[in-house]
Amino acid sequence: MPEKLNTNFVDHICIAVKDVKQAEKDYVEAFGWDVAYRYVDEPEKIRVVGFMVGQTAIEIMEDLDGTGNTAKFIERSGEGVMLISYNVDNCVKSLDILKKNNVKLIDQKPRYFAEHDRNFAFIHPKATHGILTEIIDGKYQL
Repeated sequence: MPEKLNTNFVDHICIAVKDVKQAEKDYVEAFGWDVAYRYVDEPEKIRVVGFMVGQTAIEIMEDLDGTGNTAKFIERSGEGVMLISYNVDNCVKSLDILKKNNVKLIDQKPRYFAEHDRNFAFIHPKATHGILTEIIDGKYQL
């Protein structure tokens, strides 16, 4: 029997878009939400706008130069949900559980997200039926 990975809540859902400014406008007009944060992640080649829905962030993101993973996702699948992230108490311990459960991982050890002081790691989409999945610890620093 596999060991249970304890998760706290859905941390964030990333939606790949071609034009983040237009998508931000569309989300604000549709839902009346306030933008909680914006950032550019140069290494990941993404521009992100985040909205908080309770404890869960809805992130819309565009590729910076057409060569990153977001651009590849849109080319392959069109705009849409690209990633689901689960909040965990400890990313290192959670990765150990996933390894014991023989889950196909992208990251063998956590990455550090300096802007929000959080650790995260990716699970390969093949392990989760085509959805890039992430585990992340900590809380948003808004």
